[in-house]
Amino acid sequence: MAYPSADKRRVYLACRAIFAGNNAQLRKQKKIREVVLKHQASLRPLIRDFTLDKVVDILKTLLEKQIFQSEVKAKIEFPELFVSSPARDVQRAASENDAARSAAELLEEIASLEERENEADEDENEVAPVPSDKDDAGTGREPTPEQLNIPSLYPSYFPYRAQHAILCTAQCVLEECCFEFTKKWMPSILEEHAWDCPAAVELTKWTRLFAKKSTQFPKHAFRLSGPSLNEVLFATNKLRHTAVHRLPTTSRGVEALILSAIKLAETLQDPLRTSQLEELHFEVESKIKAMELNKNVLEDTLAQELQEIQRQREELDRREKESIARALREDQENKALIGLLLEESVKRIFDDETKPAEGDRGSPEAKSDDEEVNGVAAGNNGTAETVNPGLLFLFLSSFSDRLLILCQLAVIGLTVPAPVVGNTRLMPAESDGK
Repeated sequence: MAYPSADKRRVYLACRAIFAGNNAQLRKQKKIREVVLKHQASLRPLIRDFTLDKVVDILKTLLEKQIFQSEVKAKIEFPELFVSSPARDVQRAASENDAARSAAELLEEIASLEERENEADEDENEVAPVPSDKDDAGTGREPTPEQLNIPSLYPSYFPYRAQHAILCTAQCVLEECCFEFTKKWMPSILEEHAWDCPAAVELTKWTRLFAKKSTQFPKHAFRLSGPSLNEVLFATNKLRHTAVHRLPTTSRGVEALILSAIKLAETLQDPLRTSQLEELHFEVESKIKAMELNKNVLEDTLAQELQEIQRQREELDRREKESIARALREDQENKALIGLLLEESVKRIFDDETKPAEGDRGSPEAKSDDEEVNGVAAGNNGTAETVNPGLLFLFLSSFSDRLLILCQLAVIGLTVPAPVVGNTRLMPAESDGK
């Protein structure tokens, strides 16, 4: 089944360190699955996203193409993984050099101290701090602003537990190598000091002894090619000091120490231990390459994500400014509208309505109001009259009062007209006339 290139690239990055050495020779799906399950904890995110079957299928395809065996084929398959900018290469190299310089200064101090005291055992209680992941990230030089403050993942470090295991093992192998060399070429030294096993003598004591008595060994005992014997011998002192004093060193620094151990084993003509150290170096180097490849991809991905975040931040800043400007503009427009409306209200209240108020008594509405207020004070023709006696007659509350008035009017020969309110004549009730 064909899988997308992005999926194969992710599987390759996650599994490159695992499928190195002998594992790179695997072709059977069952064996591949066993290796994946063995490292399931480390590959859990990959298995969660792709499923176990898909991961195994992709691995089988890559192994058959020898992608894990050959870096050249890996570059052909995934060229984008091996592209790096010159500026970033310079930054990484500078961070490695800074870390190496710091480690060299510590080693020089330790070496000078041991020379003065001439006793390596007194330094056993000196412990150096173990670098954390945070320290690793901050060891390199500060990134430039042009890089959007991208933190460098260099220099690269192994977990200290792994570093300590590598260096202590290499130290023990070299001590065995020196013991066997002395046992073969000058056993009297062992008898003289009663050294009956490799652990009886520390590595730095062996190197000082060989440098001091080099002329007493047969000329063909040492196999030299290139550096002098003293250079080969004392180069391994750094390995011992780093292991004993727990000095954190970069992964490239660990690799350099293993190379110095290989050189000493070759010089002492120990093919077995030389082969073991070479295999160890191969594993260390392959893991360094896998780790650095992941770091490069992580840095590139981070740079792209930060650039996108920067673009979004600029867009949000632009939208923020536009929103603020729009709110201020609309507030001013609303303020101007409210002012205009208030000016019109003032004009309408205090200018336009004063004229009707001055002539309101001559209007028909005013006359009607007066007529209603005065009752029957005005007639139908609008002329002023005396109070309507009929309306006054109705206002009398008692029947006796009404009867008295009727009698008086009858004596003088007058009648009571019906009261008029407006255009309606009010007739008294029949009961009142009886």
